[in-house]
Amino acid sequence: MFRWLVAAAIAGCLAPSGTARGGTTSPPNVWFVDSLIKVFPGDVRGTHSLQTAEFKGARNQHIAVQLAIRSSTRLPDLSVEVRALATRNGRRISNVEVHHVAYVVVGSHTPDCPPEEVVGVAPGWYPDPLEDFPVALEPRRTTPAWVTIHIPPDAVAGSYEGLVLVRSGGRVVARKPFRLEVVSASVPADRSLKVTNWFSLDDKTSRQFYGIAAFSPEWWMLVSNVASVLSAHRQNVILTPLLTLIQPRVEGGKLAYDFTNFDRWVETFKQAGAIGYIEGNHLLARAGSYDAPLLVPTFQIVDGKPQNLSLPPDDSRVEAFLSGFLASLDAHLKERGWETFYFQHVLDEAHGNEIPYYGKYAALVHRQMPGIPTIDAVDAAHMPEVLQTTCDMWVPQLGRFDDQMPLIDRRIQSGRAVWFYTCLYPQKRYLNRLMDFPLIKVRLLQWLDFRYGFTGFLHWGGNSWTPEPLLDTQPVIDKNTELLPSGDAFIVYPDRGHLTVHSSIRFEAMRAGIEDYEMLRELKGRDPAAAEQIAASAVSSFTDYVRDVRTFRKIEQRLFEALSRNLPRAAFREQGSRANGTH
Repeated sequence: MFRWLVAAAIAGCLAPSGTARGGTTSPPNVWFVDSLIKVFPGDVRGTHSLQTAEFKGARNQHIAVQLAIRSSTRLPDLSVEVRALATRNGRRISNVEVHHVAYVVVGSHTPDCPPEEVVGVAPGWYPDPLEDFPVALEPRRTTPAWVTIHIPPDAVAGSYEGLVLVRSGGRVVARKPFRLEVVSASVPADRSLKVTNWFSLDDKTSRQFYGIAAFSPEWWMLVSNVASVLSAHRQNVILTPLLTLIQPRVEGGKLAYDFTNFDRWVETFKQAGAIGYIEGNHLLARAGSYDAPLLVPTFQIVDGKPQNLSLPPDDSRVEAFLSGFLASLDAHLKERGWETFYFQHVLDEAHGNEIPYYGKYAALVHRQMPGIPTIDAVDAAHMPEVLQTTCDMWVPQLGRFDDQMPLIDRRIQSGRAVWFYTCLYPQKRYLNRLMDFPLIKVRLLQWLDFRYGFTGFLHWGGNSWTPEPLLDTQPVIDKNTELLPSGDAFIVYPDRGHLTVHSSIRFEAMRAGIEDYEMLRELKGRDPAAAEQIAASAVSSFTDYVRDVRTFRKIEQRLFEALSRNLPRAAFREQGSRANGTH
């Protein structure tokens, strides 16, 4: 009820005060705004306007161009398109998408954050989802348009002229030219950074938001469509619900398993380019909140038939089940040749009296699935020996390992992979992808990966939607006593009409940061000192990093220049031949 009251109050404050009368309308105001700056409904003409409409990008990079649109009268069918993104000699870039940025309700600011660390006013409307045009533009309510340009990997460096047309009722009401400078540097095709935002497309979610049942033909289409969105945003580690996909049966009085749905799931994500890596979901769970007793989901034979049954971790049936299940899974992975890109979760954020159980069942994974690494979110501030030795891939939480970097550095230097994760924490002055944080905090998450030698990033909330994601961005947790920070639970939105998901400006900024990581890694292979110096100028510590967008753009320019200077000779020859039309 609280959220509905907040939404109603905000809607009342922002409701249009009138519509156009008669047949005349004045042209809307349209201006370019850096895509790392959020545009709000109350932004007046020229707020955060760019001095020049000039943008730079590397080959194979996704460039975001943002425009703010504001009108004194209502425009009921506003649309935006991009024309003529081309060089003077006719070379074109055609992979261009245009969306409008919709607004969602943020009821309260993230706690414990200094005022300068957040943007906007809460409660209030915040820009986030990317939706399709046309849209109704209400009077005196600014709407952002978001242009995504994917520069082809083989694009010729140089200047490309573009034109944005704003239409209403089929009539052009504004024209905004811009220039895209393509540099010689490239985003590597290799996706070395491991990235996962946990997604669930279980039966409940699919029925609630898409009106379809799990494993129906429409559901498999949904899985395929979502896989394509994840791949397009460089997500390459897919949380895979084992006991949902792998079907049990009874043969000779024992459990056997049908991997048909598991195989189709993996193949669907592989074909989309989102695997990457298979991330087997957690073997141990909890009966409720963080400190609730542990339970282990299992299959058991009851009255001659397989049945789902969750049991305490000390129950002898648990080890018997997991031993057989994991051995069968291991054999199947080896049969398909997938064992080299499979990780296995044991328990999320093991703590307190859970640690011995973690050690017991991680050791069981190692026995039954030799060579398969275990991976889990861990508390680097409390890493008992059993956790250090049985968890192969550590994923500590940002904000809780500032004083533990010697331990983490030793782990990395030994050749072991370490990622980091965010959830409702960290807050205060740290980086995170929360909705009331500036977008530069999202962009820099993967710069932090590079800066400290982490090779992966995890966030729990890919699509843990509330019933009304546009009106409720802060789910309730801990027995309805606490609100999650806005945007912590999801970074995309359901698109029921197209059986897919809408991206968000945070997801776009995250992709841009991943592409930055890959360029920094490429530069490190050619000029390590330059790569480290550029990364340190953007992120000097966990809470000290560039916050001014214009300063960040200068650092980005230095990265482009350093990569372009350090191109291999073959790349220079290839660029020259294309420019001369001989390639």
